[in-house]
Amino acid sequence: MGLFGPNRTTVGLDIGTGFVKIAEVGQGGDRPELQKLEMRPMPPGAIANGEVREPGLVVDAMRRLVEQAGIATREVVTALGGHDVFMKKLQLPRLKGDEAGSAIRREAERHIPFDISGVQLDFQVLDPNGQGPHMEVLLVAARRERVEERVRLLAEAGIGAVLLDIEAFALGNAFTHNYPGMAEDLVALVDFGHDATRISVLHEGVPVLSRDHHFGLSRLAESLARDNGSSVERAIEAIRGNGDLPGLDGALEEAADLVATAVERAAAFQRTRNPGLGMGRVFLCGGGACVPAMVESIGRRMKVETRVANPFEQVAVRTGAKGHELLSRAAPLFLLTLGLALRTA
Repeated sequence: MGLFGPNRTTVGLDIGTGFVKIAEVGQGGDRPELQKLEMRPMPPGAIANGEVREPGLVVDAMRRLVEQAGIATREVVTALGGHDVFMKKLQLPRLKGDEAGSAIRREAERHIPFDISGVQLDFQVLDPNGQGPHMEVLLVAARRERVEERVRLLAEAGIGAVLLDIEAFALGNAFTHNYPGMAEDLVALVDFGHDATRISVLHEGVPVLSRDHHFGLSRLAESLARDNGSSVERAIEAIRGNGDLPGLDGALEEAADLVATAVERAAAFQRTRNPGLGMGRVFLCGGGACVPAMVESIGRRMKVETRVANPFEQVAVRTGAKGHELLSRAAPLFLLTLGLALRTA
């Protein structure tokens, strides 16, 4: 059962610092249908700051997840992100065919902060049918060593990658599928994760800016635990709404302020490139979206409509789908996973 098999199922595998998650989606009907969903914790310290520190633990977590979810295929769509990926929107003289490719690669050497000989380079012309003298190009580069590392880890877990995506693109893919009417606005998609928060700015449904910030739920929990002399586990439960600790409300407001400030800076940077464009909406996903009152706190701080992103707004859920119980308590954690599983080419 592969990516283009008779049942037309795709499997998205999200390898994160806090959790490893998987989703199987059927593509054969009128709209995608969730068939299987599962997650399991990533062992502490296995991945830190986006880098794999304990490969054996990561391999074991992926293998166990696939078995736990009952996924038959061993071919998945997964992604890279963080500081191993560079993306930038460029404006270049309009060219066609091979001339365009050569010009873009020359321009890439001026912008990519990595050794050009050590990257996988790709690009997309955003206005291919335009008639003006200039064209807009989205340039993407990933460290080749990280690409090879990811493929090697998958192979050791008995898994193959039919496609290696970019996390910001997968998030954008899931968002535009579920919220097609909002894709034309300037939207901030905030993935508030375990140890990092990614701010992706989408314009007309395309990620034009992606920035990672080193604050997440783990930092929030550690700070709260330190202030109260409690365990991190107790702090995490309080953050999730299961219990209380002194200073919790203030800690949540501080976290919301960090997120809002990061979004405002990303929006300000984008306005320097597109004067007159203001932030239309903010959508929150990841573990932070499951924290009670977090979305409201960010919305009050930014004075912009702020909502939780639902990965399954426009995705059917098969009756009795494995893992369906996760939807009621952890759906926002699966936006990236679902975005990967929606890829068909």
